[in-house]
Amino acid sequence: MRWVRHRPSIGPLPRWGIVLVLVLFSLLVGYRLFMDWVSDQMTPVGLPGADVEFVIVEGWTTNDVVAALGDVGVIDNPAMFRQWLRCPQAIRWLIDCDSGIDYSFQAGDYVLREHLSFPVAVSVLDLGPLPEEVIRVTVPEGLTIEQTIARLLRDMPLFEEEELRAALISDRLAWEHYPTDLSFRLLEGLLFPDTYQLDEATVGDELGLLLRMHRQFLKVVADLDLVERAASVGLTPYEAVVVASLVEEEALLDVDRVRISRVIHNRLAAGWRLGIDASTRYAVGKTAGEPLDKVDLNTVSLWNTRVIVGLPPTPISAPGRASLEAAVAPEPGPWLYYVRTDEGGIMGAHTFAVTATEFEVARRVCVQKDLGCG
Repeated sequence: MRWVRHRPSIGPLPRWGIVLVLVLFSLLVGYRLFMDWVSDQMTPVGLPGADVEFVIVEGWTTNDVVAALGDVGVIDNPAMFRQWLRCPQAIRWLIDCDSGIDYSFQAGDYVLREHLSFPVAVSVLDLGPLPEEVIRVTVPEGLTIEQTIARLLRDMPLFEEEELRAALISDRLAWEHYPTDLSFRLLEGLLFPDTYQLDEATVGDELGLLLRMHRQFLKVVADLDLVERAASVGLTPYEAVVVASLVEEEALLDVDRVRISRVIHNRLAAGWRLGIDASTRYAVGKTAGEPLDKVDLNTVSLWNTRVIVGLPPTPISAPGRASLEAAVAPEPGPWLYYVRTDEGGIMGAHTFAVTATEFEVARRVCVQKDLGCG
């Protein structure tokens, strides 16, 4: 009898392997496309805009709240927002929809802003309605001390300018990390931008409001562990606030803050001038958006980072929480330049570059789109 060795056929296995790879690849591509679509639906169509006074009426359902938020422009995609509220985990991580939370919000008065992201809108609503107070004043991020004074005098009819300016030099407004080598005392950046409510007992108390604003600054600094984190990136706590103020003035989108912070850190490490136009405007007394001429750009001032090397001696505005966070947690990266290009069709987005050649290409885009590059 003749024996014949039998070898098992392995022909189909490679074919099945190819099919499996193609199926997995298709699933990954599909997942990526779906997640990109979801991200597009959740991204506000514009930059955060003006304050919106919003009222939730007693008896409103969540659907009523969502529809009203869309009507006043706080949320740009109410339909997607409703799905995100109903099933946030499934939308973000594609897991079982049963794990979602059905939100409900308290009736009352709120202050939001136009074009908010979903999480930010929910975080404001979750705080609950504003208490019924005599008066409410909002000091937005990015105001200078002089702009803050003007805002308070405009919105607080019982405030007097002389009393307000006297309050600004009170010894009670102190921070242990304020530099001892400055020949002047300026609270720029140390009064936290926020919405404050006052009752009948405090509606005419200039120092009382400034103390609340300064205490809120100290609270946010503590919440962010800013002192320790500043040291970890080679800054003093006060320098971190200076960096945060520059980020506040330059960033239009939250996602850009950590990258702009990185450019500032990289330029400081390289010994370069920062070249930040916002600091030049501060040095010459111009406000955001005002054009700068050659005289402005060449003005010799400790605050003009087109002339001096290093940081300005003080903040140039009042940074919010996101900018303070960005100052001590810059995104890793080699960038040395940035310029607004509305990259990817996103209004306010910057392009970040490593080389001067890359920057010049991006700058031309900024000029062509007339985005204020000059």
